[in-house]
Amino acid sequence: MKKILSLLSIICTISFPALAAKPTCSPNYNGYCSYTGTVDRIYINSGNLILIYFDEPINLSEPSKAGLSITETSAAAYKVNENPKFAKLFYSTALAAQASKRKVSIQMRSTLNGYLKFDRIWLAE
Repeated sequence: MKKILSLLSIICTISFPALAAKPTCSPNYNGYCSYTGTVDRIYINSGNLILIYFDEPINLSEPSKAGLSITETSAAAYKVNENPKFAKLFYSTALAAQASKRKVSIQMRSTLNGYLKFDRIWLAE
């Protein structure tokens, strides 16, 4: 019985990583990328840069579908100084999602320091 349970555990581990979310991009509406998934990590530093990490890194070539080019694939960024009110609202929404284990949807339409730059967020039910 232990061998069967171990085998099932291994199969699930191998089979279900595809369920992890990674951003996708589209040329529609002047090009954008989107991410729907959990907020496992969110970061802010003294340089006023917010990073929100994806479940799975985006493929480096994916943003080209939206006319964007990046070097950083694991997170999206925002500079707090650009719009402090939006940054606070975004950060608090992301923290609420993390605390409640709810998914978010994020859209990104430009880049910042090699990252996709987020500009909107939705909190799932």
